[in-house]
Amino acid sequence: LKKQDCCIIFTHRSATKNFYQQFAKCGKIVELNAIRNKKSKYISKLLVKYLSNAINKSKIVKIVFGCNTNYYYDILPFINPSKKRIDLIHAIAPDDDRKDMLLKSAGLLDLRVAINNKSRQDMINIYKEGNMNLEFVSRIRIFENGVHVNKKDKLEIKSFERISIGFLGRWSDEKRPQIFLEVAKRIKKQFPEVEFVMAGTGMKSNLDQITNSGVVFLGEITNEKDLQLLYKKLSFVLITSVYEGFPMVVMESMVHGVIPMCTDVGGINEHITHMENGILINNTNEDELVEVFTKNIMLLIENKMLANKMSNQVLEYSMKHFSIEKFNKSYQKLLNIS
Repeated sequence: LKKQDCCIIFTHRSATKNFYQQFAKCGKIVELNAIRNKKSKYISKLLVKYLSNAINKSKIVKIVFGCNTNYYYDILPFINPSKKRIDLIHAIAPDDDRKDMLLKSAGLLDLRVAINNKSRQDMINIYKEGNMNLEFVSRIRIFENGVHVNKKDKLEIKSFERISIGFLGRWSDEKRPQIFLEVAKRIKKQFPEVEFVMAGTGMKSNLDQITNSGVVFLGEITNEKDLQLLYKKLSFVLITSVYEGFPMVVMESMVHGVIPMCTDVGGINEHITHMENGILINNTNEDELVEVFTKNIMLLIENKMLANKMSNQVLEYSMKHFSIEKFNKSYQKLLNIS
């Protein structure tokens, strides 16, 4: 959307400023956190009225697009239907507290975007549970995420002589980083030369746990070149989550031949086939997960021919399916941008 005249509204304070400049290059940024934090009902009502009026009266604003903020659904009832209203759903949690909000907003949206079949089906199930008119199902589209694919990477053969295993993301309950740490401890007892690394947000307060598990903490990687260098170094990336949509870290790492090892949750199995272009592990109790992750890592450490074969299949798959061009064209068509 870089060439469009966009207004980007941040409704909550972010944990970091990592992508702020990239957003700033694409449009005018408005931050509401300071106003919303005043905790005044009068000011809150005034803000909703001001925002919706500004949007409705604007001759420039044709489309209102919301994602990852409940506040979008606060102003949505006041947006004139002459504006195209769209939201984006990445994943639905098992006990998602947004269900009522998603039901109430279904009739107010012209389109709802899901990133894979799983999130679309989860949304349909919510509609059925809420006895919604299934006409709203036709308004749900699937636009899968994409990443920049460097065709030169296809020529790079990943070496498994030195094994490096990564956990990239944020430290949160649903990501279950403790599973990664326990796996690291078990593997390093038998293969002390194997390197385990973690990078992401929310990890500094857990630094003792990380280092005591023999894992190297790399901090938050905000530089794109540093991130690409890390992916080139990694052999495997572990996804230990309770639920997911389809993690960007899987897509980003696969274009470098990194083998994903993932709990079979969300839309992951729509792209990962067990023992072909990754490892899929049934989402069970944490002790069993640690055991199965450990066994699969040991299998590939001890069978480098298999690891090389899978890595090549990972590359082939990512080159074919994860194009950012397809992603861009889908959204440009959705938003009527030529």
